[in-house]
Amino acid sequence: MISRRQFLKGAGAAGSLMVLPTWVIGKQASPNSKLNVALIGVGGIGGQAMDNIGKAPEVNIVAFCDVDDNRASVHYKKMPSVPRFRDFRVLLDKMDKQIDGVIISTPDHMHYPIATWAFAKGKHVFCQKPLARTIWECRQMQKLANKAGVITQMGNQGHTMEGWRQIREWYDAGILGQIEDIYSWTDRPLWPQGDLPVPPAEPVPSYYDHNLWLGVAPFQEYNKVYTPWNWRGLRNYGTGAEGDMACHLLDPSNAAFDLGYPVKIVGNSSKFNDYSWPKEASTTMTFENRRGVGGKIRLHWFDGGRRPKNIKRVDEAFLKDPRNSNGTFIVGTKETLYTDCYGMNSIIYPRKRMVELKKAGVFPQPTLERSCAPGNAHLEWARCCLAGKQAGSNFNYSAPFTEMALLGMVALTQPDREITYLPAEMRFADCPEADKYLCSLYDYKKEFIA
Repeated sequence: MISRRQFLKGAGAAGSLMVLPTWVIGKQASPNSKLNVALIGVGGIGGQAMDNIGKAPEVNIVAFCDVDDNRASVHYKKMPSVPRFRDFRVLLDKMDKQIDGVIISTPDHMHYPIATWAFAKGKHVFCQKPLARTIWECRQMQKLANKAGVITQMGNQGHTMEGWRQIREWYDAGILGQIEDIYSWTDRPLWPQGDLPVPPAEPVPSYYDHNLWLGVAPFQEYNKVYTPWNWRGLRNYGTGAEGDMACHLLDPSNAAFDLGYPVKIVGNSSKFNDYSWPKEASTTMTFENRRGVGGKIRLHWFDGGRRPKNIKRVDEAFLKDPRNSNGTFIVGTKETLYTDCYGMNSIIYPRKRMVELKKAGVFPQPTLERSCAPGNAHLEWARCCLAGKQAGSNFNYSAPFTEMALLGMVALTQPDREITYLPAEMRFADCPEADKYLCSLYDYKKEFIA
């Protein structure tokens, strides 16, 4: 069995192997060929990846990797001849010449080490959202992907859809006016979060490798309470409700208006601790943005059952309706727009106003390029790999975007205190005690970064 020290040293070596041979730079499949893909993480969301590309004529699934044989077994049975691994490093070493790209569908804390190992071998990378668990990791993944010259994509499938493009076109047509405020909320977390205790040790099942699941994280005894799903609310492995869901809900606004990095952030939440993220939270971010009134846009986030209390042109009954559990209102100087989790089904609110504007013929024809695989981010990525062009939510887009989402989680560590962010320096101008949360909640750097 591989020791944790060996794992950390090995992962550190991957991060330092980014002096790549020239044949790796700009690597792409030859015309009319198929993309050979390895799935790292097969149970859970990895099964969705298998369904999305498993029957695509331009893709071959050539390897599976999962630490939980039991959970992955239902997908293994669909392709019994595909080789199976538990350790992604063994997979990438043994099948190096047979793999063009990897799809990473693991807990957040393992996105960075797996992606950087793949970059070191010149592989294209699709990574589930959020891109990484920390801001430092996001920036490194963007930097190393560009250095490797590979095609990348984050798994926020809404970015492949019509939604954000339509919102941008409506804004460009002058329908919304300048943007004042954006309000997004979610009913997540649907998993335990809050002031939780560390669970006691339980026997490790024979079908599961706990050491490989922990990977670069600090050691914690196995307990079925946090695997395979509830790790999302735990600070060593996941990014909480905002880190998890903002990559969906905030994508239409971020893409439509090029929000960039927030310069001011303030957060508030219920009680939490070093082990778990809070059960409910809200944050407000201020962006310097030319599409905003006076060059500023305010973004308000709510999770865990919290909702905005008042929104311009929106009736109170809508905001209190439990059926409206995930959504966004974009408030402009002329109109207010409502859209769903993925930016689809957008309307000018209230609906009667939408009807009036339709009759007036103000809505423009599409002008922005649409995705080559609407609603299927895995297939979009595969097709872009074969074409040698970047996918829509590539790491140059998704790394800064994930950073924006994670800044909301950092703000919760400084409750009710507005802090000023300096993105060029990756630090806070007025809150140095929060800087450590930009890198990690645990210090693996001494062994992990060579």
